[in-house]
Amino acid sequence: MHKRDAEVEKKMTRAEKAATRRAIRQNRREAKRTSAVEEARDFGRGLGRVVSGYDFGVVVLVIVLSLFGVAMVFSAGYYQTINTAHPDPTYYLLRQLLWVGTGLFVMLIVANIDYHIYMKVSYLIVLISIVLLVLVIMTSSTVGGAQRGIRGIGVTPSEFSKVAMIVFTSCFLIQNPSNIRTPQGLIVLVAIMGIHFYLIVKQPNLSTAIVIVAIMIAIMLVAGLNYLFLAIPAGGAIAGYMYIMAAKTPAHWYDRITSFRDPFADFQGSGYQVSQGLIALGNGGLRGLGFGRSIAKNLYLPEPQNDFILAVIGEELGYIGFAALMLVYIILLFRIFMVALKAKDRLGFYLATGVGVMLGLQVVINVAVVTSSMPATGITLPFISYGGTSIWSFMIAMGIVLNVSKKRVPRRKAKVKAEAAA
Repeated sequence: MHKRDAEVEKKMTRAEKAATRRAIRQNRREAKRTSAVEEARDFGRGLGRVVSGYDFGVVVLVIVLSLFGVAMVFSAGYYQTINTAHPDPTYYLLRQLLWVGTGLFVMLIVANIDYHIYMKVSYLIVLISIVLLVLVIMTSSTVGGAQRGIRGIGVTPSEFSKVAMIVFTSCFLIQNPSNIRTPQGLIVLVAIMGIHFYLIVKQPNLSTAIVIVAIMIAIMLVAGLNYLFLAIPAGGAIAGYMYIMAAKTPAHWYDRITSFRDPFADFQGSGYQVSQGLIALGNGGLRGLGFGRSIAKNLYLPEPQNDFILAVIGEELGYIGFAALMLVYIILLFRIFMVALKAKDRLGFYLATGVGVMLGLQVVINVAVVTSSMPATGITLPFISYGGTSIWSFMIAMGIVLNVSKKRVPRRKAKVKAEAAA
């Protein structure tokens, strides 16, 4: 048998031998390609099991916004990092990457926690929120005219307070639905709202305090609150505005309220930051100067990687980039409110609605401040601005939305229920 094979091999031409070798190599490549495809399919199945049931659109949009934020923070803060005694161009980049990476991990953990468990710990959550805000006032040193974080930790509790109020308000109204109509229930909600508002305004951080009040009122409204109740906070806001304008105190708020109407009137004073933001937006035009080519970030715009990062985005990417970013936010908000509408129960509906209001209101305020449509105030652009606490708070909020989406009513069942109700 071996002699016959040897004779056959001798008779084979050189071309036939080469063709045989090519066929063998081709078979090996096909086998490797098939193995790689199978491994990719296995990975896809594993990933599918991890995110199974979640609103995958929310996950993708959060990742897109976060990675875009990392790139823009790197660009916006680059000049500041090299204009120091110890230049480190990657300073903001690495820290933002760390916060985004850990934030996504936290989001995944929260997404796998049954949101009904918050019913058992809602009072503990609000107590922790109040204690942390008190610690800010007691221990924090004043930076830039305001107190934000707890000394030695670098955490900004007011960011977490937004999520805490979403959880508490939702759970409180579910525990006893009549709380939205009885004086006793309303007194508790207003008291918690007032305590948070006071402690955050003391920092001072009026914008975050307003966001928290708006979140709580929004959840209360969808729970059945009488619209006349809005007269109380509206009246308080009007009275506060008239007092500040008449007494001109606190001077910090008076300057901001008056300067936004014409920031260039006090270009070197209270209107400086807003003026630089407007110049940056105008300089960007329709298409922008190009990524990394912002002029305003070169020590003209204070802390460009923080609250006014939108001005850098407008200057580098132009109106087109600005509009594209707003479109992504609108799509994300649409997905969140759809999760709320399809929630399995009213607790999920309240939680997702609160997160949607929190995200939407914060984007609107940030855009309004940068475009000088309202008084300048320190509030971050969600997922984009530099800062670990802001990133984490929104990631936690998105994790709650994802868990609600996992437990939402399937489309067929929802249709059957609607037909039965009709």
